[in-house]
Amino acid sequence: MYKHFSKIYDNFMQHADYTKWKEEIEKLIVLGQPKGKKLLELGCGTGELLKRFQKEYHCHGLDISEHMLKVAQEKLGAQKVPLFLGDMVDFDTGERYDIILSIFDTVNHIIDMIDLKRHFRSVFANLNPGGIYIFDMVDRAFMDEMFPNGVFVDVRDDLTVIWEHEVEDGIDYIDATYFTHLVGSRYRRVEETYTKKIYHKREMEHAIRRSNLKIQKLVANTGIAGNRYLYLLKKEEL
Repeated sequence: MYKHFSKIYDNFMQHADYTKWKEEIEKLIVLGQPKGKKLLELGCGTGELLKRFQKEYHCHGLDISEHMLKVAQEKLGAQKVPLFLGDMVDFDTGERYDIILSIFDTVNHIIDMIDLKRHFRSVFANLNPGGIYIFDMVDRAFMDEMFPNGVFVDVRDDLTVIWEHEVEDGIDYIDATYFTHLVGSRYRRVEETYTKKIYHKREMEHAIRRSNLKIQKLVANTGIAGNRYLYLLKKEEL
């Protein structure tokens, strides 16, 4: 999964303000008051966000794509940051964490309510008592703004991406066509498809309640990258 996207992911995300993301996440960490600094990022991708937390926290990463993890391993060093291949819907690294993160609307890629409930139960099981889970989600306004006519074209020096978007039965389907510059007038064309689900807040609250996690804070319209919500959940202490 994401075999080709992993090669251009950092190029595609070059405008992401990782410093701002870290600042907003750390505000919620302070509010959540976890007892330790053992941190797991779900959907860690190429490890760019983990790299920002690496010096201050004992970091681990998990991703469903072995290709993404290979890039992250080269960037972070396998000895410094343990990386796990796994599905965030149902995972167990064999460790327990004080902080779990899932950023860049990764949770939106869970398109089934049953799987969403399984995800939150897995988070609960992998947290230490008093541990926290911070994640973000985009809303319908975000998708409508990004794809006003169903198509979005992103042109860069050595990369062009054409995104085609449609909604069917409540699922957002995004077809991406990548053109990467090789040499001269030669380009490589690759196509991949992604899916997302926009959940109403009441749906999220229902799924979270079933996991026994508690909503400690919900930040709306963070201003980091469009219309999105940041959730802070907590596993109560014994």
